[in-house]
Amino acid sequence: MSKFLFAVLVVGPIGLTACISNPYSQVQNLRFQNATLSNDQLIRVQRDDKLCAEDTLEKQGCPINFYIDNILAGNFYVNNTAKYQLKSESYNFKVKNCTEASCQSCDVDLAIGQLSSNEFVLSVDNVGKPFILNNGTPLVCKTPAKAAKSITEKTLTLDLAADTLFKFNGSSLNDLLPKGRQEVLNVASQILNNFVSVNQIKLTGYTDRLGSDSYNLQLGQNRANTVRNLLVQNGVAGNIISAESAGKQQPITNGCFDVKQREELKTCLQPDRRVSVEITGITK
Repeated sequence: MSKFLFAVLVVGPIGLTACISNPYSQVQNLRFQNATLSNDQLIRVQRDDKLCAEDTLEKQGCPINFYIDNILAGNFYVNNTAKYQLKSESYNFKVKNCTEASCQSCDVDLAIGQLSSNEFVLSVDNVGKPFILNNGTPLVCKTPAKAAKSITEKTLTLDLAADTLFKFNGSSLNDLLPKGRQEVLNVASQILNNFVSVNQIKLTGYTDRLGSDSYNLQLGQNRANTVRNLLVQNGVAGNIISAESAGKQQPITNGCFDVKQREELKTCLQPDRRVSVEITGITK
């Protein structure tokens, strides 16, 4: 009788243990790992167990990014440790972390090979700012360089009342009233004392609407020229001063056409009679 040999294959579930890696268990993006004859300084860097305020061990959104000479050398989560091979020379170590709101950093300059310890600890303070400890002592962060102050030119505009500056219908230096002369001297003082540099001074003479166009154009020019001459006499460089006339153009008043009495009309139109001073430069 034939004998049959049966092989029985029993298929059953095989118990597999899923191995889930912890993304926070080791340093990411390591650099400076090659040991050579010149890279003879072994540096050990460890992050302590202090978490940022919003982090947990299972969910860490606040790694300390460690830089060597502005090169990212590792992203450290809590209790991560890494070793680096460096030369016996000076380096800049920087630690930085970022949240959705802002980034914070601290950097220090160190002479590797001249330290009492090549062991460094990375940590965060109570507000989440990272810092570095060496031999148990926090290293002092470098003070950030102050941003250069923005220097821009400004234009200062002054209106000098012609009636204060000059006698009625006057325009020469001899026609300057004492109070008007003092006002021009005050302008000269402002230019010389309140500006680092002055690029341009523009003088414009204006008159009221009374009189002909040609007469007022010349009157405004003469008054602007007189103010220019007095400024130059008191130390202001003449090559930066221009003088021109707008005559009866660009009045400040509405023309005072409803005023009939001559003296009242002159008083009403007084704001139109002026010398405008525009100073463009860099103030102190």
